[in-house]
Amino acid sequence: MKKLSLALFSLALLFVVMFSGISSPAQSRIAIPSYQDPGSAQWNGWRSLGSSSVGIMIVNLNNGDDTAYYPSVDQAIRNTRKQGIFVVGYVYTGYGQRDPAVVRRKVDAVFRNYLVDGIFFDEVPTDCGTNSVAGSNYRYYQDLADHVRRNQAGGRIVILNPGTQPNDDCWMSIANILVTAESSSLQDYVQNYQPEAWFHRYPPDRFWHIVYAVPSTAQLNDVIALSLKRGASWVYVTDRGSANPYDQPPSYWSIEGTQVAQQGVQAPYASFRPGSSDSNGNPLPSQVSFRWRAVNGTKWQIFLDTDRNPHTGYHGSDSGLAIGADYLIEAAADGSAHLLRYTGSGSDWEWHEVPAHARISFLDAGVNLIELDANALGQTHPLDYQIRSLDAHGKTFFTSLLVPLSLDSTAYVFDIEDHGQN
Repeated sequence: MKKLSLALFSLALLFVVMFSGISSPAQSRIAIPSYQDPGSAQWNGWRSLGSSSVGIMIVNLNNGDDTAYYPSVDQAIRNTRKQGIFVVGYVYTGYGQRDPAVVRRKVDAVFRNYLVDGIFFDEVPTDCGTNSVAGSNYRYYQDLADHVRRNQAGGRIVILNPGTQPNDDCWMSIANILVTAESSSLQDYVQNYQPEAWFHRYPPDRFWHIVYAVPSTAQLNDVIALSLKRGASWVYVTDRGSANPYDQPPSYWSIEGTQVAQQGVQAPYASFRPGSSDSNGNPLPSQVSFRWRAVNGTKWQIFLDTDRNPHTGYHGSDSGLAIGADYLIEAAADGSAHLLRYTGSGSDWEWHEVPAHARISFLDAGVNLIELDANALGQTHPLDYQIRSLDAHGKTFFTSLLVPLSLDSTAYVFDIEDHGQN
């Protein structure tokens, strides 16, 4: 994803027709390969959408090799972060063949010069096991990620870019976010993307898809819908596709931002905290929490499939659910939340409240967090869930995609909705 000449591929009408029936469930955010100097007209154009659409921007000064300090760049990065957008530095790795000491020096320079939230490592191989200049590829990138997280103030995000689909999930224990598609056209994105079986184990905010040379707004919407269907909530789509697709915002940039900003739920994420004790030795129960950015709606429902069997629990024909819901959390904007267990026969609306100490809080404006006792769900297992947004009259606004909660794979998910920037 360097600033190199990239081929422009023709776009076949066939693939537009293929996507004409796809609607776009809501959980996207935009991450930008913003390869122009912070503070430039192009950079300001990208960030103009604000944090309702944009979550991450990359600062790339001469492919990461310009390590000088520029006050104007510093101020532009600070202004962007204050707007609620995370900024990460760019460093390329030569597919594990670049001297790691050189890479660390480039990382150190980024953090020494600027207040950033992490590092985007480009040119990452798909295979973790192949030898690099520092042993295995896995060791090479694990050491770099550790260097970012342990030694750099604010270095919370590590993004790895193999640009395609690794055949196993080895990178997921290293990266907060993995780029699994960098496609040169909609045709390329449709034909050459190979979904791996392991993708479904991780929530969508672990994956980023980039597609360029997408000429029309109709096809823009198709790409966003397809990226969600493929389980990637980070997306960047552009009509740029000649010498450098990342030299300026796309011509439909405001439309792309609106398409994302008007989604009712963004970045749904669940986590599990095992039982523990407080400083006085009093037991603290295990907790399950669900967080999302609520853009539209006045009431929310979270449907939980605790046995991961779509044929059990609630699955009414008009529900729009891809799961069989065994439990339901109902939450309102007034701060009330309740856990309900399904007692019906599959299609009738029969629920019984279960004591769970459920509570809702609001992290940032529009960001909801629900926490409840995990033991209220019976024996804790991995589960699937979907979030539904309702209007003031109780009418469904939309239902999000299915999202898994795996107790073994959430450790590196970063809170991309915490906008408290300095």
